[in-house]
Amino acid sequence: MTCAHAFKVLPALLLLASCDDKPAPASSAPTPIPAAPAAPATTPAAIASPTSTPEPSPAKPATEYRKIFWTEELLHSEIKHYNSAYEGGAQFSIENGVPIAIDLHDQKVDNLRGFAGIPIMAIDLSGTNVGDLSPLKGLPIREIMLERTRVTDLTPLRGAPIEKIYLSGTPVSKLDGLEGASITELNLVGSQVSDLSALAKCPNLHMLWLTGCPVEDIAPLRTVPLVSLTLHRTKVKDLSPLTGTALQRLHIAETPVSDLTPLKGMALTRLVFTPANIKAGLDIARALPLQEIGTRFDDEGKDLQPPEVFWSSQPAAPAAK
Repeated sequence: MTCAHAFKVLPALLLLASCDDKPAPASSAPTPIPAAPAAPATTPAAIASPTSTPEPSPAKPATEYRKIFWTEELLHSEIKHYNSAYEGGAQFSIENGVPIAIDLHDQKVDNLRGFAGIPIMAIDLSGTNVGDLSPLKGLPIREIMLERTRVTDLTPLRGAPIEKIYLSGTPVSKLDGLEGASITELNLVGSQVSDLSALAKCPNLHMLWLTGCPVEDIAPLRTVPLVSLTLHRTKVKDLSPLTGTALQRLHIAETPVSDLTPLKGMALTRLVFTPANIKAGLDIARALPLQEIGTRFDDEGKDLQPPEVFWSSQPAAPAAK
């Protein structure tokens, strides 16, 4: 499933609209973002005097932020400086002269060099032609939208305090760079990721979308505190790594899963599956504390029903011998 989202610039934060299968958050209050200190005005690269010749200096670490009092006009100029086709459609959230959030979705942008050394906390690059994230290395990014971009390498994000990262429709095949990250939401719908081992030590990962990925083995998820997991149209057969976890929502429709017995005793409240594929464990599914159950839950349609309604339309379970 592709998660439709709106990235709206607010005074201090870019907020992501909820996906349909997103579990209710523990708190409705947004995570506060500390105000950025005011920075002295300095001339950015895009509007530097053409006659000045800067003295060469050693490369500065990415965490040493540029001391510029940014305005929307300066930011538009900086983006244009590195992206000649840019037409000025970006939106910004600026605090004390520091850009906190930048919305560039569907803009004619492919170069992020203008953002190096700016303490951005949220950025939407979905639908752009961006492929290189290295200018973002060392930035305090918490939310990053990379859907439908050319990004393949996530290692520049290593060590960033990222909480949400959306990679649907990208050519990403490896999750190197996300090892042990503080991610809470990860969308990999339609990506090329098959190896989930980088996620094994992500202590806060609650929501994971893998629709259409070439994933077969979910063993690395055994230690991940997932609340919602979408395996729709993957190659996953074995659900045993999920046994005993705190998972609440599971989507396994159109997968080769044929045995639901690993779900015994779990506190699932939603199950989406393909009954015709199940050879064992339907009795286990009937005993789950489900609130809704169905066979499809994606952009093409949803048929979730209360369990009693759903099971009444299914063949009766065989009598125990």
